[in-house]
Amino acid sequence: MKTWLKKSVAVSLLTVLAAGCSGGNGGETGGNTNAGADAGAGGGGKPTLTLWMKKQLFEDQNTMITERAKQFGEENNVNVNVEIIAYEDFYPKWTAAIESKSVPDVSFFGYQEVGQFYGKNVLENVSDSVGKLETANGEVVANTKKAVTFEGKQYGVPFWTETQVLYYRKDLLEAAGFSAPPATWEEFREMAKALTDTSKGLYGAGMGYGKGNSDAEFLTRGIIWSYGGSVDTKDGKTVIADSPETVQAASFIRDIFMTDKSTPPSALGWDDSGNNKAYLSGQAAMIFNTGSVLASIKKDNPDLYEKTGIAPYPAGPKGQFIPGISNYLGIFKDSKNKELAKELIEYMLDADWYKSWIEKGAPLTAPVYTELAKEPVWQDEKNKAFVESVSGFYFLGRPGEYNPKAGEVFNLRIVNDMFQKLMLESGYTPETAVKELSAKIQEVYGKTS
Repeated sequence: MKTWLKKSVAVSLLTVLAAGCSGGNGGETGGNTNAGADAGAGGGGKPTLTLWMKKQLFEDQNTMITERAKQFGEENNVNVNVEIIAYEDFYPKWTAAIESKSVPDVSFFGYQEVGQFYGKNVLENVSDSVGKLETANGEVVANTKKAVTFEGKQYGVPFWTETQVLYYRKDLLEAAGFSAPPATWEEFREMAKALTDTSKGLYGAGMGYGKGNSDAEFLTRGIIWSYGGSVDTKDGKTVIADSPETVQAASFIRDIFMTDKSTPPSALGWDDSGNNKAYLSGQAAMIFNTGSVLASIKKDNPDLYEKTGIAPYPAGPKGQFIPGISNYLGIFKDSKNKELAKELIEYMLDADWYKSWIEKGAPLTAPVYTELAKEPVWQDEKNKAFVESVSGFYFLGRPGEYNPKAGEVFNLRIVNDMFQKLMLESGYTPETAVKELSAKIQEVYGKTS
């Protein structure tokens, strides 16, 4: 999966104050890469737009974004600057841009950031663009709109989705006597134990808990929800994490690490690349990840591709819960060119071009238009799970609605920290861990800003 934030919001602000608005950037058009420079007019009196886009795993997609933006500029007599930015570099850049009011005209956001920045009142309402795109191109998956809808208005335009699925080694499961992937979390634990052979350096469960590990943040929530627990609220105010159900889920996860020892010894320090590497190297027999792993092994390791099975999340006592991962384009209120910015977003989501861009990254990048999910690439046996899961996504904040504070809890990695501590500290029980987790989350919900 892509690399996610590795610093808390508080640390991010200190970082940008020290380092300024620096960060990784790639292809660009128009020459000027400063978000606020010449915002109203570029060379020859042309207006200038700046687009900040998340760096994709596949370079073809990065190239296509840059070329598409350049094409928009040529057709509309606009200078367009494009910065392709690694995800972990975004938050300090966003923070510095907001502080200086030198924002990009269009920016990538995950839905959790849309929520956070909506809460800070710095995002533009883009409901009109969402409506225009649906009129021109067909229905946008309802869940992707819901995640960024506040008081009946959308503050991000859905761009693509990602789905975590279970990757499993079909050959290893069959050799261990299992005819199908795990349908429940208890079956997952049983299979992980059976597949673990430390003499061969093989572990059944490729699960990790490094500080910046967003894979773990999503996976842990999926497990907790399936046991009937929560790390958020019912009402957007009172945290309900301290419950027997959350303790039960925490105990289940701890037992996989500590009792069964079904995870690699290094897993507690993994970042988002950890489970990828463990699966690709043959160290882990089962992992949870987005389509990045499948796309990589299809290209570079055909033998492993044939041995790989794909299945949805297992179910817990309360059912199956798949955490939603959806990505957007949005506009800051301080953009100097809001109408042109909306036109650029709508241009990027023209269905004909968009279909090609999405399929370059399949199955990692899945479409937001429902009709495109019917295309042949998504009917492939291994790809179907990545689009079929989207309509059933659950978002941060569960069992309540997604809200900005839930996004802040996610980005602070409070859940990762608690679970890492649970594995490392002797005598730190699931009950104690969940109480501490609940108190820290309540601090976030209790803040007024």
